[in-house]
Amino acid sequence: MMNKFRSWLVRFMAGRRGTDQLGVATYIAGLALYIITMLFGLGLLSFLPLAIWGYGIFRQMSRNLPARERENQWFLSKYLPLKKKASQARVRFKNRRIYKYYRCPKCRSWLKLPRHIGEKKVTCSACGHQFTKKA
Repeated sequence: MMNKFRSWLVRFMAGRRGTDQLGVATYIAGLALYIITMLFGLGLLSFLPLAIWGYGIFRQMSRNLPARERENQWFLSKYLPLKKKASQARVRFKNRRIYKYYRCPKCRSWLKLPRHIGEKKVTCSACGHQFTKKA
């Protein structure tokens, strides 16, 4: 009986990739929304987390891999820049007592100077623009 179920499950899962980054994000978003609806007693919105989880399960069980890959690539094109900005902001906040951070007036890239060195001529490593800043 167990072997029969196992073989059925292997056949059923053939051609399915499983959970990707967008799938994980849908499950987390559904859980967060579920917690919010429970905390604030928003009964009318309680179907929304179920719909989000249903979409995540649909994506996970889909055999249309090219479409799911396109969806995941679109999600990553929006998510990864936000993740990078958050990571850089965390590093800037962590090192705020050691360095003073500036943006290049020309290309807007981040530059850092050690604190308490006075006025300094800075050259942007990205575009080569030179300007003076006080640290």
